[in-house]
Amino acid sequence: MARIMTLRDPTCASLAEFVDALSSWGFDPRDEVSLSHAANWLQRLGNDRNFLGDLLVDLISGLAPVPDGADALEGVGPQSIMLVTPGQGDFFLNARIWPSEHDALYRASGPEALGYGLAHDHTADILALGYFGPGYRSDEFEYDYEAVVGLAGEPVDLVPQGRLVLEPGCTVHYRARRDVHVQHPPTSLSVALNLVHTQAVQGWMDRYDFDVAKGTVTRLHGHGPSESFLRIAVALGGEEARELAACFGKGHPSDRMRLVAWEALAAQTGSAEARDAVWREAEGCGSRLVLAEARMRRAES
Repeated sequence: MARIMTLRDPTCASLAEFVDALSSWGFDPRDEVSLSHAANWLQRLGNDRNFLGDLLVDLISGLAPVPDGADALEGVGPQSIMLVTPGQGDFFLNARIWPSEHDALYRASGPEALGYGLAHDHTADILALGYFGPGYRSDEFEYDYEAVVGLAGEPVDLVPQGRLVLEPGCTVHYRARRDVHVQHPPTSLSVALNLVHTQAVQGWMDRYDFDVAKGTVTRLHGHGPSESFLRIAVALGGEEARELAACFGKGHPSDRMRLVAWEALAAQTGSAEARDAVWREAEGCGSRLVLAEARMRRAES
């Protein structure tokens, strides 16, 4: 399951010291020494009980600038505050607010908008530190990423690993493409510091939502603007755009992007026979996801 890391360093570190330490050493969660180093510095930062409140006051009052590039990472959640953006190392750091059921934000937005009750995995390793409040509760599972094709409704073996609470000072390592969790509201407003590992390939890794009760995949997350750009390019016409889509459909490293390419090509055909021909060709592209989708599309037509 997600690993609870036992750390006992009482010293404090500033945000600048934290960034300098991780920028110098790097953050590689596959390496035990690097992982422990990063977790130790995250705890030192968390030991400073005033830094986040002081920083928020400075941001609100205009005394501190918003970190460059913070707006590009809004997708990490509506209640996330970007503290360190990528570019200073192979990581970024955010503070994530976890409202309780009694808070106005929860009542106004609802649990799903805040990420509660949704079983999901991650494309990146994350070190999460309980910073303020009692901390969210989380049901933990493991699964075999390589065994999943990515179809909605696909059965998946989610192995229960128990429940944890991200209490103040608790540091948890969530492993990419292995750990699945369902987070629940804390008993009162809480804050976690999330240190997220970054690498160039992450943008093309698939990420899933799950139905724990049924043991199925419910959603395969896409790759943002790239998918829309390809669909628009093919829809606007032009042989070059169709050739690019065909190239992506046959050989893109991302199965999801391959599927989008075939969908874009099929959408521009003028007859059922032509669409069937597109999906028949797609079946042989070498992707399990595309093969399964293509067979369903052909059966439906």
